[in-house]
Amino acid sequence: MSKFEIEFKWALYFTAFNALWLSLEKFLGWHDELIQQYAFYSLAIIVPQVFFFYLGIKEKRDKYFKGEANWQQLFLSGGILSLIIAGLSPAVVYYMNTFLSPDFLDLALDRYLMSGGKEAEAKNFHSLEAYIKNGILFNVSMGIVIAGPVAYFLKKEAKN
Repeated sequence: MSKFEIEFKWALYFTAFNALWLSLEKFLGWHDELIQQYAFYSLAIIVPQVFFFYLGIKEKRDKYFKGEANWQQLFLSGGILSLIIAGLSPAVVYYMNTFLSPDFLDLALDRYLMSGGKEAEAKNFHSLEAYIKNGILFNVSMGIVIAGPVAYFLKKEAKN
């Protein structure tokens, strides 16, 4: 078995789920008429992200480490998982802004300006490039934050 096969598999599962999640956001109106609620409700993705990390790290422990792994081994697995998810995230952001909700950035920009924001700031934050960078940073940071406690609860060290 490849050393990081399990992390790649769960990163692909999470990425597919993320694309479906964005479709749900679009369906619920968070990409257009309810865009002002997008920043708050889009953070709910953290709940399933914890679940995906749990399943991926648990599988790593059970299959790769044969049921016994310490915190460091499992945390490293979660870190690798977060890096792979972050590496795949630009494709999801591109999908959202190009195919699913091509008007999203313009609507977000308009909403920001209507709330009193400055145009230069708005264009720096509400651009495809900024969303890609933020997606990468969010996935790496949240993945590492999630991996720590998940690895702690899933660790099973050999009994002497």
